[in-house]
Amino acid sequence: MKISNKVSVIVIMLVSLLTSVNAQDKLNNYKYVVVANQFDFQSEPDQYRLNGLTTFLLQKQNFTVFSNTDVLPDDAIANGCLVLYATLKNSSSLFKTKVNVQFENCKKEIVFTSDIGESRDKKYIVAYNEATRNAFNTFSSFEHTYKATTENSTTTQVEALKQEIETLKANKVTEESPKVTAIDKTKDEVVKATNTAVKSNSNLEAATTADNTLKAQLITGSVFSYNLLDANNTVVYTILFSGKEDYYIVKGQDALIYKMNNQWVLAHYVNNDLQIKAINIKF
Repeated sequence: MKISNKVSVIVIMLVSLLTSVNAQDKLNNYKYVVVANQFDFQSEPDQYRLNGLTTFLLQKQNFTVFSNTDVLPDDAIANGCLVLYATLKNSSSLFKTKVNVQFENCKKEIVFTSDIGESRDKKYIVAYNEATRNAFNTFSSFEHTYKATTENSTTTQVEALKQEIETLKANKVTEESPKVTAIDKTKDEVVKATNTAVKSNSNLEAATTADNTLKAQLITGSVFSYNLLDANNTVVYTILFSGKEDYYIVKGQDALIYKMNNQWVLAHYVNNDLQIKAINIKF
């Protein structure tokens, strides 16, 4: 082998090694990975079996993987910054299928992007699967091992959530005079939302729910504030719209109810300690 060729091989090997080390340094800071059931370029869930393949290949690298419809573990519900969101990005051309894997954190920051995997196969299902596997060659010498950091620690997130509660309490909206203008909706959208809520409320008695599911009953005269009822139609919580989508203040308590990763969560103080738990709500 010529010296120039040997040098080229060594350079390629060094680049591959550095990429793997870079991935390890960044990805090991996160405990879980969520893979969507449908990527941006797909016209239906798991088209070309790519979502299942992506999950499988991540699991081979020792990641703990969930879909975006799964209920996450308690620590991930309490601290969303333990989670990475993995997606395939499509940059295909006329004659080549090209994809790569992109990881995004809770702050919508791109943490890591794999090399582009390519395929020239004319059959889409073959080409996308081959290109995806080739993209995962980026991780050929990498095995995920979670290492907790200060940034994604539960303590940091709890302090942030405490501040969020205090901020929302200071600007809370009462059910007697809801500030509809606090959210980004037009007048027509507000009317539509109100009518939908009223219709749902009229059918409340006929609704059937699981034992642990709370039914949301619109408060009379309100637009976005609710009583949450248990199976015996007893009011468990009264929640007031905060002005922020999917964030509610619990009336009479130092507590919030909000949505994280498609799961409703109750964050409240017990003896000055912040506790967080998942709850089920049927609107």
